[in-house]
Amino acid sequence: MKIINRLLFLLITFLLGYSFSNSQTRADVKMGEILNGGDLFQIGEQYSILKDSVSIGMLNFVSEAQLGIGFNQLERADVALDSLLQFHQAELGVETSIAMAALRAMNLLNMGAYSQAGKVGEDLVNALKDVIPFESLYSFVFIERMGKALSDFPKPCLERPSRNIKVPMKCDTVGRGYHFYIPVEVNGITKNYIFDTGCSFGNFVSEKYAEEVGLKIISDSIPVSGTNIGFVKLAIADSLKVGEVIYHNPIFMVAPPDKDLDSVFTFDGVLGYHFIRDIKEVIIDNESKSFVFPYQISEGEPNMFLSSNTPNVRIEYDGQAFDMIFDTGNVKSDLGNKFVQMFPEALSGLIEHESNRGGFGGISQVKAVTLPEFSFSLSGQPVTLHNTEVLMESPDSQLFSGSLGADFVLSFKRFIINYKNMFIRGEQ
Repeated sequence: MKIINRLLFLLITFLLGYSFSNSQTRADVKMGEILNGGDLFQIGEQYSILKDSVSIGMLNFVSEAQLGIGFNQLERADVALDSLLQFHQAELGVETSIAMAALRAMNLLNMGAYSQAGKVGEDLVNALKDVIPFESLYSFVFIERMGKALSDFPKPCLERPSRNIKVPMKCDTVGRGYHFYIPVEVNGITKNYIFDTGCSFGNFVSEKYAEEVGLKIISDSIPVSGTNIGFVKLAIADSLKVGEVIYHNPIFMVAPPDKDLDSVFTFDGVLGYHFIRDIKEVIIDNESKSFVFPYQISEGEPNMFLSSNTPNVRIEYDGQAFDMIFDTGNVKSDLGNKFVQMFPEALSGLIEHESNRGGFGGISQVKAVTLPEFSFSLSGQPVTLHNTEVLMESPDSQLFSGSLGADFVLSFKRFIINYKNMFIRGEQ
């Protein structure tokens, strides 16, 4: 479930309109070209080589901000964004400075610096409310209202024993695919939550469940994005428990009833971004039907990055690098109109049909074709998924690469999700 729409992520494009001075070095030009390309893996590789030769300090700060946000290094991103906003606004221009302020505000919210985030969000809303429509403003309103509502509460923190922890995993059929369920205890009541890497802020719960377990509502009218822009309530609890893991001060987004969505499936809760980030590593063991939280975190090279708190994974298809959203809450993998644009020959002769897509805000209908076999590699490891729908158009008219969902995870015996070193890895 997507809670936050993508913010104005202009860090990788502002250089297109930026004029360097005649004193630029080769390193400056190369770093600028790499940032314009927007490939975080290439930025990470080349920045370590070029940073000491770059003479335009702003370029290094932009690189640090990009890498900090993308690879889950919140403090690193905050230092770089703060420096850019303090010392380089004139060079960046108004639009890019606004985008960076929004990124910093969201980063502060993720860090639990709620009051600061709320103040930056408020400043952005006040500056833009008479200039842009709500559809473009709501991400800033989200930050403002969340930051203000949470300002008197401590940030989440995790408590766990110094050993591996195993909890049962349930995998049930839902519509055209599957959901992974994990037992979560709140206020003495245990319910199965959907385990969802695509839930991009806190946890997502139904109004009925919130009332049943006694969540404390601290705000309403929080704007979020799914199929449409809608509003949820914000709630907190002292803690939630997953096996022997205690997660203090969790945040809950409380969704109102939706008759269209509820007719397809009902849910109690969704375990999302903050817990998955803070536990650092989760192993989905499909053979033993369990989740494992290892005490010793695995090493590995990154093949995943975050965009608006949602993981994106680098795969290779037909000899080309291709980034897809990694969303365990998606019942079955799909591909989007970006895939259509890049690989039209793969769809030759396929018959178009209507397909339903559900999420917060209801159910939408889109045109799609079905790819019988989708074969690609993940960090050199071959993967084949079957009967993968390709959405010919995005519901929001933007380019959508696609989403690796539950069937992708189920294609392995064991599957590692690592937010410390930012990689996923499967064992077949």
